[in-house]
Amino acid sequence: MMGFIAVLFGTLGFFLIVNLFFSFLYLISRAAGGKFYSWIVHDFEFLMILSLPLFGLTEIIANELYERYNGLVTRMLLLIYAFLVFILAIICFIFFFYFADK
Repeated sequence: MMGFIAVLFGTLGFFLIVNLFFSFLYLISRAAGGKFYSWIVHDFEFLMILSLPLFGLTEIIANELYERYNGLVTRMLLLIYAFLVFILAIICFIFFFYFADK
């Protein structure tokens, strides 16, 4: 059971790190993040579903922020989002190592 929990936290931490790097791509520009996401999924519905844990969270949040606010405010909010995702990833990896040692 502890091994399953360790794998769960490790996978969650990996997904958060991927979302962190994807949010940095959205910090550069909306077009860069959007083009990368469309390149990954190639507009296939099943690829969008499969890539949801890797890129979905950041894609949804970044698109909402870019539609609602101007560029400067959006980038500041994406920095806060990236910081929170980084903190959550660290917490997940701490739990991963804790449960992996047991």
